[in-house]
Amino acid sequence: MSALAEQVTAKGADLPYYNFDRVYSYQAKFNFICGARGLGKTYGAKDKVIKKFLRLGEQFIYLRRFKTEMRAAKAFFDDIAHTFDGMMFRMNGDQFEVCREPQKDRKKNDWEVMGYAIALSTAQNQKGRAFPRVRTIIFDEFIIEKGLVHYLPDEATVMTNFYSTVDRNRNNTRVLFLANSISIENPYFIKYRIRPNAVGELIVSHKSPTTGRPFIVAHFVDSKEFNAAVYKTEFGEFIEGTEYADYALGNEFADNHELMIGRKPSDSEYAYTLETRDGTFSVWYYRKEGLFYLQEKLPGQQLKYTLLPNKVDTDNRLLVKNDEILRMLRSSFKNGLMRFDESHTRNAMLNVFI
Repeated sequence: MSALAEQVTAKGADLPYYNFDRVYSYQAKFNFICGARGLGKTYGAKDKVIKKFLRLGEQFIYLRRFKTEMRAAKAFFDDIAHTFDGMMFRMNGDQFEVCREPQKDRKKNDWEVMGYAIALSTAQNQKGRAFPRVRTIIFDEFIIEKGLVHYLPDEATVMTNFYSTVDRNRNNTRVLFLANSISIENPYFIKYRIRPNAVGELIVSHKSPTTGRPFIVAHFVDSKEFNAAVYKTEFGEFIEGTEYADYALGNEFADNHELMIGRKPSDSEYAYTLETRDGTFSVWYYRKEGLFYLQEKLPGQQLKYTLLPNKVDTDNRLLVKNDEILRMLRSSFKNGLMRFDESHTRNAMLNVFI
């Protein structure tokens, strides 16, 4: 047995945390849970997978984006081990392990592998590795804080490939995507067209025509009671009413607002279709008011332009930064002469204009 990276003895206690029962009831494979910081999303997920292993022998994977984030894995048991009376937990290499009945002579302890810590950036290296007993993947902080780290290229596809590597077509692996409510402009909401409209909302999508079960469930947690409890603490009193309180306890996505959102008038003129890194949008011009309208709905006949060099073909012309079309769109946006069908479209174009 190699040297221990971490070892904790469990003692027993009860802590409040997010309850996954409602989300689990849908039996979806991809489960997105977004809400305020400190809501207990990660704690609840850890409680769920540890109990699943102890009762059924089901293993789990704790997934982060980069190896540099694996410090969180080393502290995996710090806040929860004491709730499992008498047991010992440790991280041994990239494995999470448990000893159900610790011995006075620690050399005699029987350690069982509960799960694994893996960085998504190394997913390609996991293709030859088998995880036959893994039933849950916890992807913690799948939405990034802007400016801290970056998403992987084509990350949603990388994640799908990793899921396939783990599940091996067994159809019994569940992913818990956990994040604070930071930005709707992330690879997963874009790829799977997840559009949160209200706090407390639960979105069900991609239903199987065979089983009728959804592949995706997204829960945008209403954390009013949690926030009220925080505001009763000295720290809560200190931050109440500040910008930091909105940042720390907010459960609404900052970029999910109605600014520059508007429906295209029926007599708008189609101009062209623009393919971007975050989606493909039709561009329309409303002469009466000099406004450009951008929307996801595409017409049957299109004049196509792309910002992606690898997507160029005879029907899809490449636009570069200083092309007249982009200069005109950028100028219209800067002067408030542009409207979008929804927040996602606006946010996608922000990544083009700014």
